[in-house]
Amino acid sequence: MPSTPFAFQSARSRGGRRFEPVREQNLEGEALRVCAALPHAANGLLVLREVVGPFGIPDLVAVVGHSSTVAARRKLPVPPLLNEVDAAFVGATSFRAPRRVETIARRLGWAVPTLTRRLPDLLRSGALLETRPGVVVRPEALCPVGRLYAVETKVSDWKRAVRQGRQYQVWCDAYVVVMEPLGSQPASDLARAAAEDGAGAIVGGRMLSRPRVRARPEWRRLWGSEHIVAALGHGSEPLGSPVSLKSRE
Repeated sequence: MPSTPFAFQSARSRGGRRFEPVREQNLEGEALRVCAALPHAANGLLVLREVVGPFGIPDLVAVVGHSSTVAARRKLPVPPLLNEVDAAFVGATSFRAPRRVETIARRLGWAVPTLTRRLPDLLRSGALLETRPGVVVRPEALCPVGRLYAVETKVSDWKRAVRQGRQYQVWCDAYVVVMEPLGSQPASDLARAAAEDGAGAIVGGRMLSRPRVRARPEWRRLWGSEHIVAALGHGSEPLGSPVSLKSRE
């Protein structure tokens, strides 16, 4: 049985104080055990509490990936790319093959001026490197730091949990709902909705549906990843003990 990981508090929070029901707090232990059992979590796992994402604030976000990837990104002196256009622009580039801005715009299905307006700032920050005018690459360390699983705990309102989870799917690879025991019909309805979304559903400690990572554009993966970088406190010391991220043997 995987050991229960520690959840770090996000360094970036939204204004105000969130109300946290005690019963939902009590579900965190179960949610952390679910995180530890995610695919490939044994190779590297970081769990963050209350990450402010582009859409919503999950109770937990599990980052499955190797510590070296996170460390390399945090050392890169590039502020987190929280703007959707910036993340899309950089995410559609390569660190190996230089690409023209027009080619990138065509791949994204966006107008060229949308990107050219952002190019000077991205060059200044180091998020993009110009090999010749209008042709760019990105730093190798500027890539998704791992697979992101949003975890939402709920006592009884499974419909709200699914609605929130679908928001998280915009920037996370999958979502997981962890709930107290439900009646047979609500549990069945939750299992059906979760399976349709490729989400995980755990009710009363019982796995009803396993999360499945679905293919998404690279830039969307980068966009979500950059919110994790912000939550870690980019440019500051690592949160807590470094053993929370397991390095590849």
